[in-house]
Amino acid sequence: MLATLRNDEHPVMNEPWLERWAEGRIGWHEADGNAALKRHWGASGRRVLVPLCGKSPDLLWLAARGNAVTGVELSELAVQAFFDEHGLAYERKGSVYSARDADITLHCGDFFDFDGEGFDAHYDRAALIALPPALRPAYVRKAGELLTVNCYRLVITLEYDQSSVDGPPFSVPAAEITGYWPELIRIDEQDDLENVPPRFCEAGVTDVREVVWRDAGDRAQAGLSDEPREFASPPCLRHELDPAWSGEDTD
Repeated sequence: MLATLRNDEHPVMNEPWLERWAEGRIGWHEADGNAALKRHWGASGRRVLVPLCGKSPDLLWLAARGNAVTGVELSELAVQAFFDEHGLAYERKGSVYSARDADITLHCGDFFDFDGEGFDAHYDRAALIALPPALRPAYVRKAGELLTVNCYRLVITLEYDQSSVDGPPFSVPAAEITGYWPELIRIDEQDDLENVPPRFCEAGVTDVREVVWRDAGDRAQAGLSDEPREFASPPCLRHELDPAWSGEDTD
């Protein structure tokens, strides 16, 4: 996976992402959906934001639980593949694709250009881990502009020794997650070594954990403020954004 975001502070990283979709190099895609989502998602009747959604069947799963699902994806190939592979009829208005028989809308474009508000749930399985450390705070700020303060949130990350191999997919430290979203708690983890690119094993990585984060509960009881917060790169981040990343096959 590769970052598909840009803003005035960071170089564009969109072309390698589009190339990977065109060439079918999408090893991060989970054809059966994410098992942790199915175990731990607990919200219905929400407006769910899914950044960098690809063609994930998780969108269908969330909609089937009574949620209105909005995905944002750069690749038009991915957007069209989502509807085609699931046999969903859709209507298209510009860059917006809306399913006729399901409450699912996909916006084809750069996440930083997406304009919306009032989403009260956030599902992130493939966005944060796709982003280099220097770009993640900007992603969190953008998501914060789109989401309500007390939104329901499920975030799935990876943890591994990044001194042995660099992402994507990137390792996201626990301290970084709680720095962005203090209300989240670590609720589950499992071995995910078999799902990472071959170059991880070639570099000697033997432990990769998929980690699930979810809301701790009532913000007031947890002593958390509802005031908007600024996000800067945490001190634990040592890696710099590498605009020269080659986009080589990492599936």
